[in-house]
Amino acid sequence: MLEELVQTYYDRIQYYFIQRVKDRYYAEDLTQEVFLKVLLALPKQQPENFEAWLFTIAKFTLYDFYRRKKLVFLPEDFSDYIDLEQSFGHVLTEQTILLESINRLSDKLRRPFILSIRGYSYQEIAEIIDVKESTVKSRVFQARQKIKKQVMK
Repeated sequence: MLEELVQTYYDRIQYYFIQRVKDRYYAEDLTQEVFLKVLLALPKQQPENFEAWLFTIAKFTLYDFYRRKKLVFLPEDFSDYIDLEQSFGHVLTEQTILLESINRLSDKLRRPFILSIRGYSYQEIAEIIDVKESTVKSRVFQARQKIKKQVMK
């Protein structure tokens, strides 16, 4: 029975995670974690709508993943934002200042800001960090203001 469920739903669950974490390795780990949870829960639970139940497990597994993983902005995250015409030293200095500013933000501001830079919509960020979409917009705005103030010093 479990083998049939894995064959039926594995690719869909993995795709769900790939779309959200943007990393195939994390997506694979999270997918396996979901099916382990399903294996442990099935003897106790007989959900009426298995697919909805499965995706609920996936959603909460994703939330747990983001709670466990403290997001930090890394130099690789700048690859799309660097003007290649600038001198290397100038870019490195700007990167360092910006990285320090971002990483000095409180976790409550840093997480939504980094997720927005990485291409997540406000709605997706709200789901990931379990707050209202308006709260995400406000926190991203606050983070930008604080970074701008620190960088302009």
